[in-house]
Amino acid sequence: MAITLYTAPDCIRCKIVKAFFNDRNIGYDTIDFKAQAEEFNTFYRTNRPKIYRNPEGVEFPLFYNGEIIRQGSGEVIAYMLSGDALKNSGAVTRSDLLHGWISGLYLSCCPKDQEENFLTLIKHLASGGLTICMQTDGRNSALLEKVLALNVITKLQLNILGDNAVYESLYGTGIDSADLAKTIELVKGFANSEIRYLASPLTVDGAVSWPTRAMALAAGKMVFDACGDHQLPVTVTQVTAEMPQGLQGLKPVEDAMMLKYRSALRENLFKAEIA
Repeated sequence: MAITLYTAPDCIRCKIVKAFFNDRNIGYDTIDFKAQAEEFNTFYRTNRPKIYRNPEGVEFPLFYNGEIIRQGSGEVIAYMLSGDALKNSGAVTRSDLLHGWISGLYLSCCPKDQEENFLTLIKHLASGGLTICMQTDGRNSALLEKVLALNVITKLQLNILGDNAVYESLYGTGIDSADLAKTIELVKGFANSEIRYLASPLTVDGAVSWPTRAMALAAGKMVFDACGDHQLPVTVTQVTAEMPQGLQGLKPVEDAMMLKYRSALRENLFKAEIA
């Protein structure tokens, strides 16, 4: 099936995808959204609900094979490597970072049989000149070690989403304390890293809501039990409208609740601060 890449002039993400295709002798056509505006606008109007616009406009490149649309260098290369395995697992999503950075890379969600594809993706993104922000949620420290061994990522974030019960509700499996402890050790050893309690929308009994203070307290205890460090620096932040996770219709967390999260975390993690 013929592949078309919709691109923008001087787009680093577009150049990375083209290089990947060329290296693998994958044929494709290109349509520049400025030079071939009429063709692009027709495509855009037809497929607008499937195309994401960040605060600065449409993210390029756009991949289209007559059926499937994938957007951004991460999603496009992931699709070519694995079909939708990396996307459907949540390991690769759209990036919420601009200006030479790329995120949307969640190694903890990577299926075991896709780890080599995930590592290949990271290497291609880095070799093309993107600055990579990698995220983990405390699961799969073994893959984190492999990613760090590539020596190509610039920023590393550990997102604590809740306690074991929250992980079970989100992923169908809990989080192993030894795995979390090893992840914390690796993150602490990385120069540009942060550990954060990331307040994310949770679905309980069919209703979506923000975590409670009790959930933050349980998350903090789980982290402390794993690492035994009361002085572990942790920031408190929340999912925003720009993040791939999405607000799911919720209003942002109120300041008073953020303070409650911080006070709950400080019962075990004394250096917790609001980002």
